[in-house]
Amino acid sequence: MPRRKISSTASKLKQGRGQGHGTSYQPFLKVREVPSKGLSHRTKGWHTERIQHLLSTLEYNYLLILDWSKQVVDVREQFPLPLEETLKIAERLSIKHPRVNEQPVVITTDLMIDIRTGNRIVSFARTLKYAADLNDCRTIEKFEIERSYWAEQGIDWGIVTEGDIPEALVGNLKWVRQGIHLRDLPGIDISDVSYYENALHSILSSNPTWSLAQVGKESDSRLGLKAGNGLSLIRYFIAARIWQVDMMKRIIPSQPLVLLDRANIWKEKVSNE
Repeated sequence: MPRRKISSTASKLKQGRGQGHGTSYQPFLKVREVPSKGLSHRTKGWHTERIQHLLSTLEYNYLLILDWSKQVVDVREQFPLPLEETLKIAERLSIKHPRVNEQPVVITTDLMIDIRTGNRIVSFARTLKYAADLNDCRTIEKFEIERSYWAEQGIDWGIVTEGDIPEALVGNLKWVRQGIHLRDLPGIDISDVSYYENALHSILSSNPTWSLAQVGKESDSRLGLKAGNGLSLIRYFIAARIWQVDMMKRIIPSQPLVLLDRANIWKEKVSNE
């Protein structure tokens, strides 16, 4: 829950901060406006298709997991809570409301997550915090204001720490994320991707002891691809779920890739690339 008054609340709201959904949403706080613990990140979300502002590596890692989920339909970061409501809650709980220069500031929830459950869209509120910071009494007081607000709204709220984030999954997601857009690969004709997939699958299945890097290099040679494109195509096949692997086991290019399943869904996957 970052807190810092950079410009007035009225000014941010006039800009449309904290409003909208999907591509139209603007976070109430942006990367350059607040101090962060660890590295901040600006990254294009898979579900939102816009640049998202994450104020820590912890937030970024959790977004990767949300982006991988098929149920998630929207993620709104740095979501503002109504100041008048949180002031009332703080007074009722006898907790000092966050302030800067004696002026109350807007409390934000790190991530608002919308998921599709059957025919319904259900929202969840999640705050990201390193476990060591949960020993601070003042931090817990601020979280109690946030928790109480969401409880009144009937929305599930929770804290996510680094212990809730599988390292292998996040490492794999960072790796495959580099290959999600075919248009970023020079010399690759989208209409030929089905041909490339068949060829790479043949090389992989014919040489089960080869490392992933060897398969990629051999693909470059046989198919006349620019160096590295074979491996980038493999990233795409996994990111697009055309090649299914155990994402909870670290993908290491110097080791063989264990392919669990293969989907034939080209028309759907390539049409939007």
